[in-house]
Amino acid sequence: MNCSTTVPNLLSGGTRGWVGQSDDRGTLDIVVSSSITIFLCIWTTVCVNVPSPEHGVWAIFRDRWHMFCLGLLGPEFTVLLAIGQYCSARASVRQFKAKYNNWTVKHGFFADMGGVHLQVENLKSFPITSKQLYFLAEHDFISYPHITTTMINDKNKSDGLARLIASLQILWFTLSTISRPIKGYATTTLEITTLAYIFCAWASMFFWRCKPMDVQDPIMVQCKVPLAAIVDRHGRSAAEHFHLTPLDFIDRQEWIGSKLWTYYVSLLRKMKIIYVYEKELPARHFSSFNFMAPDKPFVILILMIACTYSAIFLAAWNLHFPTDLERLLWRVCTAGTMGIVVFGGVFEVIGILIELHRRRPFLPDTESNSEHQLHEIPVPVRSHPLVVEPKTKWQLLLQNARNKTEDKDPYFDIHLRSLLVTTPLCALYCLFRAYIIVADIITLRELPASAFMAIQWSTYIPHI
Repeated sequence: MNCSTTVPNLLSGGTRGWVGQSDDRGTLDIVVSSSITIFLCIWTTVCVNVPSPEHGVWAIFRDRWHMFCLGLLGPEFTVLLAIGQYCSARASVRQFKAKYNNWTVKHGFFADMGGVHLQVENLKSFPITSKQLYFLAEHDFISYPHITTTMINDKNKSDGLARLIASLQILWFTLSTISRPIKGYATTTLEITTLAYIFCAWASMFFWRCKPMDVQDPIMVQCKVPLAAIVDRHGRSAAEHFHLTPLDFIDRQEWIGSKLWTYYVSLLRKMKIIYVYEKELPARHFSSFNFMAPDKPFVILILMIACTYSAIFLAAWNLHFPTDLERLLWRVCTAGTMGIVVFGGVFEVIGILIELHRRRPFLPDTESNSEHQLHEIPVPVRSHPLVVEPKTKWQLLLQNARNKTEDKDPYFDIHLRSLLVTTPLCALYCLFRAYIIVADIITLRELPASAFMAIQWSTYIPHI
């Protein structure tokens, strides 16, 4: 098609291959508009944790890039991250409000993202969570740091202009895409996919709205006593193994989401598919991929968001495809994705609710219950009942199947029934999502002529 193609010709039917620049829109316009929108949706939304004091700006960019890749491959996972972190920050407000009423959700985010470091004798500073901060202040191991909202805002590097531009682009793209079928114009699968990214971006942006962005330097808090005095007083030797920091015993909790994430990341690392940086102990920062457990009502909300995200792709069910096989594959993959989300989601939701009901470690319902659970010290890792030395090859194989971490941390053991369900579902889900991404590109080679018609917004705006 050349640039002289007229509107009546485009509406007359038929299909077109690659379309160059015209008074309406060409193939490149569709690709560029969708790509920019997806990039802005992810890049301006993700909020990474505070890097190690020894690193800085480069570490922030690296984490943002890794988070961007996660958001590109699975935007629903960034929503899960945001909701879990929001629940933890909100829970900290309930814990602090009795004595420290200036503590807000923003403070909770700031602490949980590694914004507060504890300085102790003969050891490098390490980050502490909001629960650990409360624990230390309550036992007079530290002086409560009066961190004001202004102090946090000064460290917040959020680019308001970038988010404004992203919001305007997202709004414009959404209105344009929704208006196309109303005008009788064809829509592409790439634009439908972009709408799905937009949906997840709005959800992530909402739950991360109070989280500071790109904080470079943590606030240091001086410990009044030696570290050994803290851990030994609560039944644990300072020399015991810990996962991140010596204060893990205060609030170390793993749930099915963090277990599965660690399991599959460790599996990919062993397969040499991804590279994972060597862990420093004590950790100098909290990983940005810290999947925290959601509260009970938010578990259902997560399932609803995942279902809505998958359902958006079904909007392309009757769109034009170059071949019948491509249409069939699209329908199988989108319907399969929806089915996996519903089946797998319900399976995991039931497991999470059972786990939360039995252990109730994440978000207490009452203040008194919160106080009790905050000071409940878990069993040390080395004496954990799950730590059993394998005696036979079968036991060794079973242990390796349930736990892929280097040190076989028992907190990351997963029930085989969960692995038997989630592993094939995850493999199928990745396969389906991969085809959807590929189809978004290859279907551009043949589109209905009306797909290249642009919405003339000037006709809806009063003008002279």
